[in-house]
Amino acid sequence: MIVGSAHGLPSWGHIRLKLAPAEADVLASDAAAFAGALADPIAQARYLRVADAAGGGDVPDELVPAVEAMLELLFDKGRPSNRAVLQAIFAKTPRGRQQSMAAREVNKALRALRGQRVENLRVTAGPSRHTLVLETDRCKLTLELDSAGARVASLETG
Repeated sequence: MIVGSAHGLPSWGHIRLKLAPAEADVLASDAAAFAGALADPIAQARYLRVADAAGGGDVPDELVPAVEAMLELLFDKGRPSNRAVLQAIFAKTPRGRQQSMAAREVNKALRALRGQRVENLRVTAGPSRHTLVLETDRCKLTLELDSAGARVASLETG
């Protein structure tokens, strides 16, 4: 089920995270290690539940946000045990699907620039975000880049 979100991207309602055997092994191991590194007993218990569910190959929807948060932390600050497998798992989550959809929209906008002469490129930096502006002889494309991924902020033609 797809429903609208506050950010204009779809949210995916309730989703169970079905894992292939190799994914289940990697996620279960990383979630158990992650839990062991936490001081908060409530958070530790949550990630032990993730490890247990992942080991069974099926993470229930109420634990998917914890999987997303753990994977984002591992990718940003930690050492994922198997980046390719964990990225495949993240791609199955609502955040992963939203990021993939946003990347497809960016690629679609970039393809629209084919054959045009680039007149100006510039990047601006802000807190936790960069903006890339691409100006051609026929349009101006503004992309936002941050920890949530890349998105088309605007596309002006004429």
